[in-house]
Amino acid sequence: MAALRPGAIRDETRPLPLIAVGQGEPPEGQGEPPEGQGEPPEGQGERAARARTKTGDGQADLPGHPRTTTRGPGRLAAPHLLLVILAVQAVLSARLMRANSAFQDEALYLWAGRLDLAHWLHGASVPPFPAYFSGSPVIYPPLGALAASIGGLTGARCLSLIFMLGATAALHGVTRRIFDRRSALFAAALFAGTGSAQFLGAFATYDAMALFLLALAAWLGVRAVESRPARWPWLLAASGCALALADSAKYTAALFNPVVVVMVALFAAGRRGRPAAVTAAALTAGVAVVAICAAITVGGRLYWHGITSTTLARAYGPSPPAGILLDGIGWVGAIALLAVAGTATVACVGRGWPMKATAVTLSAALFLAPAQQARIHTYTSLFKHVGYGAWFGAAVAGFALASLAHAVPAAKAPRAFRLGTLAVAVAALLGSVLAGNQFGNWPNSAAFVSRLRPVIARAAGPVLLEDDSVPAYYLPGATGWQALASTAYFVYTDPDTGKHVTGARAYAAAIDHRYFSVIALALNLPVDRAIKREVIASGNYRLVTALPYATTSFHGTYRIWVRTPGPA
Repeated sequence: MAALRPGAIRDETRPLPLIAVGQGEPPEGQGEPPEGQGEPPEGQGERAARARTKTGDGQADLPGHPRTTTRGPGRLAAPHLLLVILAVQAVLSARLMRANSAFQDEALYLWAGRLDLAHWLHGASVPPFPAYFSGSPVIYPPLGALAASIGGLTGARCLSLIFMLGATAALHGVTRRIFDRRSALFAAALFAGTGSAQFLGAFATYDAMALFLLALAAWLGVRAVESRPARWPWLLAASGCALALADSAKYTAALFNPVVVVMVALFAAGRRGRPAAVTAAALTAGVAVVAICAAITVGGRLYWHGITSTTLARAYGPSPPAGILLDGIGWVGAIALLAVAGTATVACVGRGWPMKATAVTLSAALFLAPAQQARIHTYTSLFKHVGYGAWFGAAVAGFALASLAHAVPAAKAPRAFRLGTLAVAVAALLGSVLAGNQFGNWPNSAAFVSRLRPVIARAAGPVLLEDDSVPAYYLPGATGWQALASTAYFVYTDPDTGKHVTGARAYAAAIDHRYFSVIALALNLPVDRAIKREVIASGNYRLVTALPYATTSFHGTYRIWVRTPGPA
């Protein structure tokens, strides 16, 4: 989708130090902990009782991690609060699901998935999707098409919501282990309220799936570090496989692979030492690289062409880099500010370099997508991509909000918690405005498709559409995909010369020779206006529909022409 511009109480007798927040959850099921790492969590026998005596709150004192206390509202540790956050996130995304018809990317992927399923089941032919898709056409599109076959476009969008809820739950699990439970709740709430998370939860493309798989990879990696020695290599390998699958679902996801690998390695360094950190990084990255290389080898040249043309060597756009950076960071501004504050807090009071480096790594992830797209001067998909970085940055932002209760006297801790909750609510409100605006950034095509349906049913010959995916999705069986042409790219063989022509010359020659039986345009691109002039000048087509439309950032008119009777 093109991101168009307009265009996160125990009363104390004295204040606790700020470093009381941020230990993270102690390892689970490891029996006797390594020397120097305190005792296992509460509820594991006599050793746990001794730990509670030592720390006063049942938390282990791990090297490089500050000790956590239960100061603040005791109900923060209740599991049902995460369910409340997920329920609110579901409502925020669900309100968007029927707000607009399918965007061209949604229609394209669902249509592609439908064709892929027909190819697998019945041997039907399919276009060369791998050559120009920015993600594998055999991973998300078939799943989305299956969901759409059950619940239509809303069903496919519900699938995205499930992926985004899973990403939020994984963020809670990762943050709880790196920092603490209070930080985890704030992190989950901050991420759920971002405009990108709300938008992706109602948008039927492979972004939600890719983000969920990145989140799953991070969770598996962090969970591996806390697992028994016999299990942790397998969990790390699973983390690498999840990374490879995320990259296959959406090639841009590879931008965040280093963040996951470094985060897991730093967490391992704090818990198991530097040798374990090297092992964790090597195993996770190694499995991911092997899996990705194997997938590219199996996919062949078409897939490699798609990867290079859409991701590695994407064409440069006309937008100024400064504007892209400002807009991209501004769309996740609340998390960015809090992440910087959280990183500064960890740098000032945290114990050990792993925790400090982890905070820097997670915060830096926020700026990866804006920086990458500023490099190629394009806004395309920026609103979606900043959500990937927000997932990582939200962990440190949640820590910043959780630290408020420890920066004030004990009597004011509940007030600090309420202030943090208010900050989350305000950020979510702003996010809902952004998501709603983005969901109105493309024309509602329902009326257009309704007008086009009978016209295509009577057509006898190729059909030229500004974007062929939307009618192809909404009008299955109306015409074969081979008969559809779009204004994005077109090759025509001139019958007079026998030469193949492309671009404006191809459209002009085809219109002059009455090649298209139907021409339908939204007239919001320069190529549309050039085609319109050729249609009028040729006299070979008759206008049958002029349908105005409006979006949150522009307006225009759908026009449908049909070929007039005459020699073929």
